[in-house]
Amino acid sequence: MSDVRPILRVLVADRGEVGARLVRAVAAAGLESVAVFSDADSDAAYLDEAAFAVHIPSTGPGDPYLDAEGLVTAALDSGADAVHPGFRGLARSEVFARTVHSVGLAWLGPRIDDLAWTLDRSRARARARDAGLELLPSSPLLHAEADLPNWCDRFGFPVVIRPGVRGAARSVVAHDLATARRALAAAGMVGAFVERALPEARHVAVIVVGDGAGNAIHLGEHEDSIMGPAGVRLRECPSSGVDAELREKIGMGAADFVAAWRFFGAASVHFLIGPDNVPWFLDVDPGLPEGFGLHDLVYGTDLVGAQVALAAGEELGWDQEDIRCKGAAAEVSIALKGRGRLKSFHFANRDAVDAIVSEGQRVDPVHHAILARVHVHAPTRHAALVHLRAILDGATIDGVQSDLAECVEMLADRSLWEGRTARRVVQRGKHG
Repeated sequence: MSDVRPILRVLVADRGEVGARLVRAVAAAGLESVAVFSDADSDAAYLDEAAFAVHIPSTGPGDPYLDAEGLVTAALDSGADAVHPGFRGLARSEVFARTVHSVGLAWLGPRIDDLAWTLDRSRARARARDAGLELLPSSPLLHAEADLPNWCDRFGFPVVIRPGVRGAARSVVAHDLATARRALAAAGMVGAFVERALPEARHVAVIVVGDGAGNAIHLGEHEDSIMGPAGVRLRECPSSGVDAELREKIGMGAADFVAAWRFFGAASVHFLIGPDNVPWFLDVDPGLPEGFGLHDLVYGTDLVGAQVALAAGEELGWDQEDIRCKGAAAEVSIALKGRGRLKSFHFANRDAVDAIVSEGQRVDPVHHAILARVHVHAPTRHAALVHLRAILDGATIDGVQSDLAECVEMLADRSLWEGRTARRVVQRGKHG
């Protein structure tokens, strides 16, 4: 461990409902939070919750939240000791991490070398295989279009075209060679893998925390299988499709995997679990993952606090036997589907809602892709779903198009209550 350094004030380099959640998480860890805001977010209600709020100017056509130097300047101007990158925007940026380190601020995220290998799917897959995790049948990394037909024929359509670097392009389910060619072209210089597609699968993410010295623990899994127009619509922790034996297998497998490579900080290790209950390694996502709050609720942890402790040079302070599941948590993300002015935005239980919008505000999907995240914790999965449904049944969002009605419909679907949430990946469209 490095020498202990004091961290008292943290700049949150993310916006929207994510920024709101992290401002609260930083405060819950006993630290002062610094929120950043552009002109578009100057009236966000959560800015009043932060200890400090710093304006980041829009000096050009680019997104100010993607301006590494501007964010670091805001951190220095506010007297912050550390920067939390959030889990969108620049959260996986080696350039941003280097810029933060270069001015002597603590970075509440993975080390730069951990960012490099986890985002490179060739390296991540090789290391996962060495750690004993199972990988779906796949081609080597391809760059030439001429190599596609052979591998598509070998696996049979549909196949998944998965870019060689995470974030370079979308992974695509290809039902024909023309679609596969377009997906490979979209991957550009990084190339792509041709991967056998499962007929259906649960998408499960295991949260792990490593101390950088070869030790790591897992905090269970959450399920990301049900999608909406702006990403995952419903998250559940723990997954209803993972029994105790499988939970132990993927949890310890994920922890041993990152420990073997001395990973530092928080990450999520993603698996696809098919009808045969075999967990296939998909990706490792460095940094604080979406859905982290559900694990804090279920396991009684403080993941942001753990990130602060590690960055400060302290011991993690958790052993695997300390991590005990208590109840179930679920979260619904309500997406905006068109721009307009909110005439009504009401939830009876605002403590369960992370949002930055309010009645009378003009919103658009560019700045407000997610209108609200509604999260609950209860002794059982059934009770959590009942509570979540009651909150959404009583919610009103008028004046703009959202997927609130679809969220309510989802929570009335019998298959959900029975735990049948696997995603059918053979249907035409994108693959997570």
